[in-house]
Amino acid sequence: MWPRIGQVPTYGILYFSGIIVHFVLSWRIAKRHGLRRRVWIVTSVCYFLSMTVGAKLLFDLRHPPFDLAALLQLEHYRAGGLWGGLLAYFALAGPAVLLLSRRRLTALDLVAQAVPLPWIAAKLGCFFNGCCHGRPCTLAWAITFPEGARGAPAGVPIHPTQLYEVGLMLIVLLVFMQLKSDRWRGTKLLWFLVIYGVGRAATDVFRGDTEGHLYLGLISLTQLLCISAAVAALVALVIWLPRRDRRGQE
Repeated sequence: MWPRIGQVPTYGILYFSGIIVHFVLSWRIAKRHGLRRRVWIVTSVCYFLSMTVGAKLLFDLRHPPFDLAALLQLEHYRAGGLWGGLLAYFALAGPAVLLLSRRRLTALDLVAQAVPLPWIAAKLGCFFNGCCHGRPCTLAWAITFPEGARGAPAGVPIHPTQLYEVGLMLIVLLVFMQLKSDRWRGTKLLWFLVIYGVGRAATDVFRGDTEGHLYLGLISLTQLLCISAAVAALVALVIWLPRRDRRGQE
């Protein structure tokens, strides 16, 4: 792997490249659908804050002792440790666009559509860094990390869980490509939560960095949150879509 490009961590380059990509995608999607500039700007600012301060805050809360003052120190971020960036993003961006835009369904679609490519960049950063690594395995596609990888055991064949998430985002993109008709307007965020929630809960089975964070020795907090979000989104789809279809026929 390539943990560094020169003196700069590869993870940092890809992670912040994803944030830039999110700004560009949000702008283009908003322009294509006629959303106001403030909608895509706030959406991208929410992504930036969530993937930096939000993800660091949630990580620190999970790994006490918690020091609020440390969030103001650059060195604290350089030390690594981010968790829950997407959770913070949806919690911030969803309500924000509902308040800012009259075209709420289209704005919610924007929140979801702008995520897959930036998240792929972030997961590739994890891959090159060695964090978010998988459990040991003997499968043909197992990967090994050299000495110096962050977290991953050196020389041990393990699941490429970071690439599993990249594949999951490609599935999300393929599904989004099929949701072009007006019937599906406003549902992309729900579809994202269903697909990613189920997929991430499944890929976490193969994660090798979750020991010590399991409830009753069975399920991680990430899996619990993802399954809950997927179930809630699926229920919303099942209830809301037929009702909207009936209103459209009246």
